[in-house]
Amino acid sequence: MGVAEDFAPSFTQKPQLRQEDEGNRLVFECKILSSPKPDITWFRSETQLAENNRTVMKIQTVGTNLFLVVLELDDVVESDAGLYKVKAKNKMGEVAASINLNFSPVDEPREKQIDGLAPTFSKKPAIRQEDDGKRLLFECRIQADPTPSVVWSHGGNIVKDDARHKMKVDKDGHSYFASLEIKNVTIEDAGKYKVTAKNELGESNATISLNFDSGDEGAGFAPSFIEKPKIIPNETGTLITMRCKCTAKPKPVVTWYKGTKAVQESSKIKMRMIENEDTYEILLEIQDPIGPDSGTYRCHVQNEYGESNANLNLNIEAEPEPEGDPPTFVEKPRIRSEQSGKLVIMECTITANPKPDIVWYHEGKLLTQSTKISWKMEEKGKDVYYIRLELKDPGKMDSGLYKCNIKNPS
Repeated sequence: MGVAEDFAPSFTQKPQLRQEDEGNRLVFECKILSSPKPDITWFRSETQLAENNRTVMKIQTVGTNLFLVVLELDDVVESDAGLYKVKAKNKMGEVAASINLNFSPVDEPREKQIDGLAPTFSKKPAIRQEDDGKRLLFECRIQADPTPSVVWSHGGNIVKDDARHKMKVDKDGHSYFASLEIKNVTIEDAGKYKVTAKNELGESNATISLNFDSGDEGAGFAPSFIEKPKIIPNETGTLITMRCKCTAKPKPVVTWYKGTKAVQESSKIKMRMIENEDTYEILLEIQDPIGPDSGTYRCHVQNEYGESNANLNLNIEAEPEPEGDPPTFVEKPRIRSEQSGKLVIMECTITANPKPDIVWYHEGKLLTQSTKISWKMEEKGKDVYYIRLELKDPGKMDSGLYKCNIKNPS
C-alpha cells in the first residue's frame, strides 16, 4: 500500500450562491476533497459552459487535497437563470451537485436540483476467509445517497451472480455494506478485484488483490513504499529533488504524474531509479524550478503483482501580496446631467490604499480620453477618492453599459 492513497472527489461544501457588485456579478462556489486534483466541468441545464468575458472558472488549493471551486458570472441578465451543475472527476471516480438560479417563479427549471451524496468508501475492501479458505468474502462499506448500484469485476471482467459468486448490498443506517462471496475457491480466482459504486451524483471505485502464497521464497510481490516521500531543494534553490523509496519484486515500472498528466523527461526534468536488491530509490529532479512547477506530483509504481502510489505537494511561493487595502465603494456610482442634457456625468467615491488605477469601458471596449469624453480622480481625504467621467453632447451611439475598473497598482 502506498504512503498516500488516491480517492474519488467528494463535496465538503455543496454549491452556494452569492451576489457581488450590486447583483451584477454572481458567484457559485463549493469545496471538494480529492486526490489527485479533479478536473472540473460546469453545466447550465445540459450545456457545458466555457470561459469568456462574462464567465470565469477557478479552482484553488485551500488545504491538503482540498479545493475551492468557483464559477463567476459577470453582467448578469435574466437569461442566465436555470439549473447549474458542477462535476468533479479524477481517475478514482466522479461527483456532481447542482444549484438553481431563479430570478422569478417563471424561471423555475424543469430539471430537478440534485441533492444527496456521491458514493465514497468509508471502509475499503478487505478479504475474509471461511471454511478453511474454501470460501472468500470481499467486504466494504459505502456512504451514498441515493442508494448506489454496486458492480464487482475481476481482471477487468464483470462478476455475475452464479453458483460460486454471490453479491449483496445491505443498508446499514446512512451507509451500505457491500460484499462479494466466492465459494469453492481455486487458483484461477487470484488477481485484482475492483468494486464500483455509482448513483446519479457520481461514482467511486476501489481495488484489492487476491494472492495465494505458494511458499516459494523466490515468488514476487507488489510494490510498497517504505518511506514517506520527500522534497529536497539544494542550497541555492536551483534544483528540487523528489524522492520516494519502495520495495518490489520484480523491478517496478515507474511513472510520474503532475496532476493528471504524465511527466516527460526534458532538459529541465530528469528521472532516475537506484536499485539495491529488491529496494528502489526513485528520483525526480526539477532544474531551476519556478511557480508553474508547483502542484501535486504522483509517483506510480507497478509490476505484475500490483501497484502503489505516493503523492508529493510542491509549493513554490510567489512574491508576497502588496500591502494596503483593496478599492471599496463609499458611495454607489450614479449618473446625472447638466447643461440641459449636453453634459452627462458618471461619478462615484471609493476608498483605497495605495492610490488605485482606473480604466473605463463602454460595452466591453476600452475607452480613451478625448474632447468628447474625459475622466479624473481626485483625492478627497486620507485614502478617499472621487472619480468622475464627463460625456459631452451625448448621442445614440453613446448609450449602453459603462464599466469602471478600479484596482490597486501592481
